[in-house]
Amino acid sequence: AVVSTQSTGIQTNLSMAESEASSSEESGFDKTKAQEEPTKLVLLKAERDILINDMVREKAKEEVKYCFNQFAEMSKCQQEEGLIGGLWKCEQQNRDFKLCMQWAFYNSELRDECKEIYVQRKREAVQKNKEQQLENEIRLKVIGDWMKNNL
Repeated sequence: AVVSTQSTGIQTNLSMAESEASSSEESGFDKTKAQEEPTKLVLLKAERDILINDMVREKAKEEVKYCFNQFAEMSKCQQEEGLIGGLWKCEQQNRDFKLCMQWAFYNSELRDECKEIYVQRKREAVQKNKEQQLENEIRLKVIGDWMKNNL
């Protein structure tokens, strides 16, 4: 039952993403409008389906308002019972943690928060890359000018 719920949610997410993509294709590309608006980063399918999902899982485990308490209870039980014994004796804590993680995985607030964090990190990386390229171009120009004058 868990797998079918996850696959249904993933299919829903994919169909929503495909409908967003098709609606943007229908509207057409307006170059002047794109230049006036701040650049929007388009998320790749791998980013949406893998990287952001990983961020959601990690954030759900780490933050108290999501699944931290269930994670802590499960971890404490497994440490007390040992690795092998914890598999059977901590079944309820494990089940509670999995249910919480399922809930958090489809929580739109958490997903949107993780998406914003990812987009911000991506923007910063793009800006840093642009700055690095500009520095490299300047260095190459300085080296080229020096070589012309000294050779």
